[in-house]
Amino acid sequence: MNSKTELLQAGKLKTPARFAAGFVFLLALLVPPNLYAQTLREGYDGEGKAVVALLPLTGDEEAAAQFGEAVMRAVTALGRYNPRQVSRDTVEAAGLRIPTDMPPVRELTPGVRFALTGGVYPGNNDESQFYLQLWLWDMHSSAMIYTDDLVYEDTGSALESLPGLVEWLFSHIIERTEEAETEKEITWDHNRINAGVRSGVSQHWYTAPNESVPGAYSLTYEGGVFVAVRLTSLISLQAEFDLILDDLVYRMVVNTSKDITYNPVLANERRHSFSLLFPVLVKFTLRPGSFRLSPYVGLFAFTPLGKTRYSQYPGGKEGSFSWASDAPLGYSVGFEAARKLGPGILTADIRCLGDFSNITIRDNETNPGQTETVYKRSMLSFTIGYAFGFGSLKK
Repeated sequence: MNSKTELLQAGKLKTPARFAAGFVFLLALLVPPNLYAQTLREGYDGEGKAVVALLPLTGDEEAAAQFGEAVMRAVTALGRYNPRQVSRDTVEAAGLRIPTDMPPVRELTPGVRFALTGGVYPGNNDESQFYLQLWLWDMHSSAMIYTDDLVYEDTGSALESLPGLVEWLFSHIIERTEEAETEKEITWDHNRINAGVRSGVSQHWYTAPNESVPGAYSLTYEGGVFVAVRLTSLISLQAEFDLILDDLVYRMVVNTSKDITYNPVLANERRHSFSLLFPVLVKFTLRPGSFRLSPYVGLFAFTPLGKTRYSQYPGGKEGSFSWASDAPLGYSVGFEAARKLGPGILTADIRCLGDFSNITIRDNETNPGQTETVYKRSMLSFTIGYAFGFGSLKK
């Protein structure tokens, strides 16, 4: 590199910040913020218990109150449910009848999973006989789950039998557990092999051996194909073939007079190169709901794709030179977000890459008496991809 040139560093620190802000915006479009904010399923409390609305029982008020309290204790004793009493005043204030054999309106039972209604009734043929009938409702579909009654003559014995009736009613609930629902949502991610394409932009910084900060930078293209093989439900191995563009431009001031501050004369030297990268990544999988989030680490090898094209302005000099690296290897660290879209999987990927050793462009013929161009790359890339799955991962 020409030690007599003065590199123009203005604005370098702003480019990474703009790039990162753009990625955050695009990732927010892919992954809705409420995915992280919403931690509770509808109708369940913070402990994962299904919320059950207990409507006041109809019939004799004294008997209805006794049985209502006993139902509350019986549902609580089941352990899996969180009963919430709906008062008689609440129903009457809404101008509604207390429901029995019909599901309660949602205005009376907001945010609940199930509801229990019922009443105490006199027997048809025996004045000393009564019966308690309960209805259990699924409030997600407003469908009846089960109904049964308890025939009694003595209230005390009926209260002793009530927990058995409640347990019998709730035993008819066939409900997916949270894990089963999540499993259903992410079955698309149980393919043994995923193959697809990815494309996007990549910010490159170029640092010479004698520089403490990058002497040049550019925003370029990156894209390729990938194949991921899932080893377990949490770990997969991904191989890629990526096309990388390097656009190394050194800008300089060539004034020799004192007027450089107000009327600088600018020039640049451009080195334009393509290379093929072969990353091998180990990915770790997290599944919040219907999304897949995958941090990963890995290594890459690369090979030049043709020669470096050189141009100079002003002057119009052009040429092409070979380039290589003593150890064409580097590291890759990144993060991928994916979700089901149509027949395949949409992905968004951000990654940091860096060379382990220097790259040398053999362009000393362009600058007689000076060293060849030597640099290391640091890269920050963002790509969007689409993949299809094949096979099935047996759990």
